[in-house]
Amino acid sequence: MRKLEENENHLTPEEIEKQKKIVNELYKKEKEEREQYLKLTEEQRKKAFEESKDLISNLISEKSFLREKQREKDLERMKIKPDIEQKGSAIEKTIGEKAFLREKQREEDLQRIELKPDIKGTGEVISKSVDQKVFMIEKKRESDAQRLKIKPDLEKTSEAISKSIDEKAFLIEKKKESDSQRFKIKPDLEKAGQAIEKTISEKAFRIDKQREEDMKRLELKPDFRKTGEAISKTVAEKAFRIDKQREIDQKRMELKPDVEKASEVISQSVSEKAFRLEKQREAAEERKKIKPDLEKVGQAIEKTISEKAFRIDKQREEDMKRLELKPDLEKAGEAIEKIISEKAFRRDKQREEDLKRMEIKPDIKGISEKIEGEIKKIEEKKKEE
Repeated sequence: MRKLEENENHLTPEEIEKQKKIVNELYKKEKEEREQYLKLTEEQRKKAFEESKDLISNLISEKSFLREKQREKDLERMKIKPDIEQKGSAIEKTIGEKAFLREKQREEDLQRIELKPDIKGTGEVISKSVDQKVFMIEKKRESDAQRLKIKPDLEKTSEAISKSIDEKAFLIEKKKESDSQRFKIKPDLEKAGQAIEKTISEKAFRIDKQREEDMKRLELKPDFRKTGEAISKTVAEKAFRIDKQREIDQKRMELKPDVEKASEVISQSVSEKAFRLEKQREAAEERKKIKPDLEKVGQAIEKTISEKAFRIDKQREEDMKRLELKPDLEKAGEAIEKIISEKAFRRDKQREEDLKRMEIKPDIKGISEKIEGEIKKIEEKKKEE
């Protein structure tokens, strides 16, 4: 404990007070700059708040219109009455399959309970791993004691920290200048409003088209016979797979692992890991003997900081050039109209294809008869087993 206290008490109270004063001065400067910035941008923020209010009111009216449309659709859906008997028969079939699977799972659990593991062999393996962990803890404790003996050079670290603080102050000033330039920009709200109106009209047109398609789909009547045939094939395939899985599980239960060979392999791997740990410890001791050259490191850091400052200046120049540009909204609107017309044409083609598909009517009765026959066969097989 005494060694720890001697290593920790390096700073004098005078140095601590100096560092506190530096931090307080920086905090005060940042606070003053924030207050000045808020005073300068107060009027602009008020104008932006009023404009956002107007836009929000327009959006609320649009949302209320869409909610009324959704309510009408919900009322139409409430009038629909499903066929409960057919759904009940389908649910009964699925329940029978689930009950069969649960019985199989219960049988497997009983077989697993009957197994008896080899406790002595596992205990020997655990004891070896515990000894290795104890060795590792002792090595870690020795390394921690060696680290506590090290005494860092506070003067060089304080110089590096002061350089980083100056760089951060320079970057904050550059950021403040860029923010002031951005606040001078004034967007054209009229053109933006026109663009928003076009998008709203397009969305309303799409909603009407979607409603028409939904009404046409509700009028369709599917053919359950063909779907029943497809379902019967899938049921037979699943039953075949379950039988195969059961045979595989029975073969696995008959197997008995060789614990002695496994323990030999584990012991070899443990010896290899111990050899690697010793090599790693030797490498760590060699690294502790190395002493870095802080002067060269400081020179390299200075070069990277100068390069970053140069890049920031170039980025600011590019931002100023971009702000001077003015896009042509008319050409952009024409391009958007062309894209919308193409999408509308594609949707009409898709609608025609959907109508052709709706005219097809599958055979449901034949499918249901085949499914019932296959289910009876599966039940007979279960009874025979």
